[in-house]
Amino acid sequence: MVLFMKKTAAVIAEFNPFHNGHKYLLMKIKEDIADRTVVIMSGSFVQRGDIAITDKWTRARAALLNGADLVIELPVIYSMNTAQKFAFGSVATLNATGVIDTLAFGSESGDTSSLLAAASAIADESPEISERIKEYMDQGYNYPLSRRMAFSGIIDTSVLDDPNDILGIEYIRAILETGAEMSYKAITRSGTDHDSSFKTDSIASASEIRRMIRNGNSISDYIPDTHDFNIYDPDILATAVISKIRLSPAEYISEINDVSEGLENKFKKAAASCSSFDELCMAVKSKRYTLSRIRRIAWSILLGLDKDICSMMPSYIRVLGMNKTGMEILRDMKKRSSLPVITKPSSLKNDIIFEKNSDAEDIFALCSNDPSRRIGGTDKKTSPVII
Repeated sequence: MVLFMKKTAAVIAEFNPFHNGHKYLLMKIKEDIADRTVVIMSGSFVQRGDIAITDKWTRARAALLNGADLVIELPVIYSMNTAQKFAFGSVATLNATGVIDTLAFGSESGDTSSLLAAASAIADESPEISERIKEYMDQGYNYPLSRRMAFSGIIDTSVLDDPNDILGIEYIRAILETGAEMSYKAITRSGTDHDSSFKTDSIASASEIRRMIRNGNSISDYIPDTHDFNIYDPDILATAVISKIRLSPAEYISEINDVSEGLENKFKKAAASCSSFDELCMAVKSKRYTLSRIRRIAWSILLGLDKDICSMMPSYIRVLGMNKTGMEILRDMKKRSSLPVITKPSSLKNDIIFEKNSDAEDIFALCSNDPSRRIGGTDKKTSPVII
């Protein structure tokens, strides 16, 4: 008798917020790739250098109601980091579960072979390419653009134009460099482009949906679940970020993740005269540095995310939510995982990554539009969502 082996796919996501395009991706995976889906999702701070529009439990619940089976958390040391380290932390954590067969991801091109070619070339970057990138950066170009120009004529650089393709390249690169035991598959995005303001009848980009929320417009046509949708506003903490920079010595800021080339001095100078978070970041930004990088650094100063902790290997796997199939996956994970699998946060003691992540959640809570949700310490007491 031949036993049917269930295939498990993984998705790396922020779901900021979860919308109909995300639902399409999860349903497409169930149709074409795997029987079960695990999502590793950023907590409350996201890679573009911002806080999430709503809490991780609301986003996990929406995912579980619309195609995901198990949701685990990507700690803040990876979610508030470069694309390369975001991908590394995600892939390393997923590989540690011991249950993932395929990593699936949304892509503008949907061209897995071109993404693989780019990832292979970038992972095996020659000294000549490295020197070319440095020369472009010395001319004032930021790193993403410098890399694109340096690889021109070597790979199809059109896959370095769009954010989901760029992340897809980093996912594949992380799989290649870590030897993770999983295949990978690009799925063409449905609907609007990332950051686009264009909307269809049912699909809008996460960026556009966030704009609609902050403008007080209805989003019910574009997300599948609005239950208990609490809004979190980063502007509430603007003065906290500026205060932290003003009160911190330049030496402290120089040790923060991704700070280099005297950026600590630019932050100190900007904080002395700026009164809003956006004003601060625009004052520090230049042609050489992307706005997302500057925003990540500003939040990292407040959160105390230094270079050492942001270079650490994953040390645990925290479950945010599951359905019945997810419980089955969880049982498999507990047998195969090379890291502790956490459903009760109180069971994890003296873990520096977990403590830093919980501290970040306490700070995020202060951004709630509901004063009852601003209480500290709740992250360590909250159990997984069960659907």
